[in-house]
Amino acid sequence: MQVKEMDLKDYCCLNRARLRVDPEADASWFFGNKSVESKLLSRINNDFNIRGVPKCGIVGRFGYGKTHSLYHIKHIFESNLDKFPAIPFILCVAPYDEGTPGLNGWEYIHGKMLNAMGESFLRTIVIEFDKLPDTRTKGLADEMVKVFKFGDENLKKSLANILSGYFLREGRPTLVAWKWLRGVKLGKGESFQDTGIIKTLDTAEDMVDVLCNLGNLVRKVRDEGILFLIDEAQALDEIKKRLIEIQNAFLRLVDNQNEDVGFIIAYFGTARAAAVPKVFHRDDILSRLGVSTTNTEDAFIDLKSVINTEKDIRDFILSILNGIIDEKKAQKLIADFGLTDKVQLKEFPFTKESIELIIKVLYQQEPTRNARMIIQNLARLTAEAYQQGKNTNKYILLDEEFIKPLIKNI
Repeated sequence: MQVKEMDLKDYCCLNRARLRVDPEADASWFFGNKSVESKLLSRINNDFNIRGVPKCGIVGRFGYGKTHSLYHIKHIFESNLDKFPAIPFILCVAPYDEGTPGLNGWEYIHGKMLNAMGESFLRTIVIEFDKLPDTRTKGLADEMVKVFKFGDENLKKSLANILSGYFLREGRPTLVAWKWLRGVKLGKGESFQDTGIIKTLDTAEDMVDVLCNLGNLVRKVRDEGILFLIDEAQALDEIKKRLIEIQNAFLRLVDNQNEDVGFIIAYFGTARAAAVPKVFHRDDILSRLGVSTTNTEDAFIDLKSVINTEKDIRDFILSILNGIIDEKKAQKLIADFGLTDKVQLKEFPFTKESIELIIKVLYQQEPTRNARMIIQNLARLTAEAYQQGKNTNKYILLDEEFIKPLIKNI
């Protein structure tokens, strides 16, 4: 194939259409730094032993890989259920807007958590609970109430009736059930009268009790907890009028009595106390996470050290190339264009010298020492080589001579 007939995927031997990393699809290999991963997993493992489920956070500036890290954690949990006994659900807090109805308060966050779990998951858990040997011959709702640990009896009975009435069998519309679960007021003509509801969710405390009871149910059925991986949590810094409400909700989630519903929250900033989101910046919350204002980094792992040295950048670049380059196609292209003595397979389509130059330039400033900037510059350089190659119908290797004028002004 002539160069002028190639697309970018062929030119760079990519296993995807363009040079990019997908947080979910690449979660198995994309993280960035084994030592940071080890520190985070150590905190998570300790939380399982101390708190029943993980209750911690990750912090970092824009481009440091917070979203990718959450998906990586999700992959680790789903691949190692015996070691990490919690079912992960990803959600994004943003946008949080106190000026827009429905986009603020704990009700909004609670709704995001329920949406992350989804109807299919709740239905599966209810059906599995119904099939347990000690529950299948008895009243389903009555048996659920025995499992629930949170809230008054009216809340427990109402939740049990909602779950058994709407989620055990296929076919029944669940709109009304979801409104109750989310604490949403019913519209004109809607009613809970035939569902055994004797209490509505009027407070953030009620909503947290529902989440924790759902965690109790999952624990009973699967001997696992629930883990919410919460992205873009810096949006919570917009909270003003309802700060105490949301702080108290998180206080109940971090309390030792809740051993079944956990969270790993990701937000922009550093682990210094001043950068901790104000919804956590209370001594009673921090102390339940096992930290104080002097050592918040033990509960909120700073991703800054994911890429902190020139070696980190080099390892990161090589891991990216290893993840996105089709090795067999690259071997053939190197042979076809006579590049065997100019480039190594593990560094293709760059040369060793060009990678070292990229490292030197990116390392000079903190804003360029992060995952996003590294990936974007790799993508930009390969796109430039591809365009020149197409125009000249010659294969342009990304060597030091080619990239030097393109990277000097980063």
